[in-house]
Amino acid sequence: MKRLFLSICALVFMISVANAQLFKFGIKAGVSSSRIKFDTKTLNNGTNDYEIKSGDALVGMHFGFVSRVQLLGLFVQPELYFSSTGGDVKIKNITANTETIKKQKFSRIDIPVLVGWKFGPARVGVGPVASIIIADKAVLKEYTGYEEQFNKATFGYQVGVGLDLWKLGVDLRYEGSLSKLGDGVKIGGQTRSFDSRNSQVLASVSLYF
Repeated sequence: MKRLFLSICALVFMISVANAQLFKFGIKAGVSSSRIKFDTKTLNNGTNDYEIKSGDALVGMHFGFVSRVQLLGLFVQPELYFSSTGGDVKIKNITANTETIKKQKFSRIDIPVLVGWKFGPARVGVGPVASIIIADKAVLKEYTGYEEQFNKATFGYQVGVGLDLWKLGVDLRYEGSLSKLGDGVKIGGQTRSFDSRNSQVLASVSLYF
C-alpha cells in the first residue's frame, strides 16, 4: 500500500512537471521601431503637385497575452496583443516648394503564431502574423481632395530570437509585411495606386504564470 501511494504521488508529480513544461501562459509588453515603406509618388489634387515619400521610423509600444506549447525542443507560440505602429511620411508641396513631415499612426490588434526550436534558455522562431487595424491617423486627409484607403486587415511575418530566464521571457524580432496597407490614394473619386507597407523591429518582455 505504501509503495502504491508513493507511486501515485510520483506519477502526479511527473504529470504536473510535464504539463508545466508543455504549456505556458502569460502577459507581455514592449516597444517597437516601425517604418512605412513605399516608392516616392507625385500626386496632384487639381491645385498643387505633391511629392510623397517615406520618412523616419516611429517608436511604438505593444502589450497583451502570450502562450506557448512545447514538446521537447519544438514549440508553438500564439500571441494576442494591442500595438501602436506607423512611421513618418514626408510631403513636399512642389508648387509652393515647402515640405512637411507627418506621423502616420495605426492602432492594431496583432495575432502572431511563431514556430521554433528551444535549446537551453535560448530559442529561435518564425511565423505568420495577422493584424487588424482598429484606428488610424490618415495624414493625407489634411490635404484637399485626398483620401487614403487602408485595408482593415493585413498579413506579415515575424522572425526572431528569445531568452527564457525563470518566469521571464525576453524577445527581439523583425516583422515584415506580406500585404499592402491599402489600395492607394483616392483623389477626386479616382484611386491612384500607392503600395505602402509597414515593417518594424520589436523588443519585449514576457511574464509567465
